Amino acid sequence: MNSLIGKVPDGWSQAALGDLCEILPGPSGDRMPSRAPEPGDVPVVAPRDFRDNRIVRGNSAVPPGVAKNLGRYRLAIGDVVCARTGELGRQALVGPEQEGWLVGTACLRLRVFERVSGSFLIYYLGHPSVRTWILANSSGSVIRSLNKETLRSLPVVCPPAREQEEIVGILCALDRKIAIHAEIGMATSRLRDSLLPMLMSDENIPGRSSGHTA
Repeated sequence: MNSLIGKVPDGWSQAALGDLCEILPGPSGDRMPSRAPEPGDVPVVAPRDFRDNRIVRGNSAVPPGVAKNLGRYRLAIGDVVCARTGELGRQALVGPEQEGWLVGTACLRLRVFERVSGSFLIYYLGHPSVRTWILANSSGSVIRSLNKETLRSLPVVCPPAREQEEIVGILCALDRKIAIHAEIGMATSRLRDSLLPMLMSDENIPGRSSGHTA
């Protein structure tokens, strides 16, 4: 079968994204006056919080009183959050740590039905041909944006559940390796930064010549 992403097995089906999930844009900025997180606040997810298909804790949150009035924008495990303004074609999967957080103004929340999993949809949206479609169907000259109705029309191929699980299993394992290497890189950078002032001082470091002569 021919599809947006090329030829796929005949046993796969195809549907518009709007038939596979509920698409909800984040609330307007005046309804979500976010701030730097304080104890008890509810985190707000923004595109800058996406990393390797995951959500990392960002720098925005709202007070509990504000969050109480934004119940329909809460996130659940398995939801997909994608960017609707700025750097389009980025998305992340909601995990247990983000359950109950809020979808931000610059995002769209996709809550999948039974036909596809959120994990599969994450990788489908990251396919180069799908990213090209998203950019081609966005609007704006300086800051690109994607509206709900346009995204609803995105063609999605749907493998059988077992094949979705196999695809996700392979790609998820690679994402875990990427995350591990990123953590190693950050730890190494911190070590470098802590050693730099010591290496350029008179502190005695084991294995390093002091440079002094008798």
